Amino acid sequence: MSNRDDTPEGMIARLDASLARRGEDVKLRRLTLGPNAVQIPFDADVRASIRPMRPEELVGHIDQTWSRVILSPTDVNRAQWPLPIRKGDKIVQGSTPRNVEFVKAITVQNTLVRIELTVGG
Repeated sequence: MSNRDDTPEGMIARLDASLARRGEDVKLRRLTLGPNAVQIPFDADVRASIRPMRPEELVGHIDQTWSRVILSPTDVNRAQWPLPIRKGDKIVQGSTPRNVEFVKAITVQNTLVRIELTVGG
């Protein structure tokens, strides 16, 4: 039997299990323009790990209101989210929308295994 621990599938499975145990439910939101320039939200329910920025990361305009968010590609793909996640998308935690400022897509063997976001607000 082969060991899947170091495969992309194994990495995703471990992240999914961790988010199921310790994550929280949030919405990933993209605002699109509809008729008459009305903003229409496209939402996806996903699990996320949300942590404050570390003190050494608080530089320039990044302050203590910013957070690091980790998502699994499993939930994002299941929701048929139009990848890539991009600056200007939102993470809605409770009723508070927070702006995606930076996106880091982690790939292993050409497979997306983890999405790290920096959100502000």
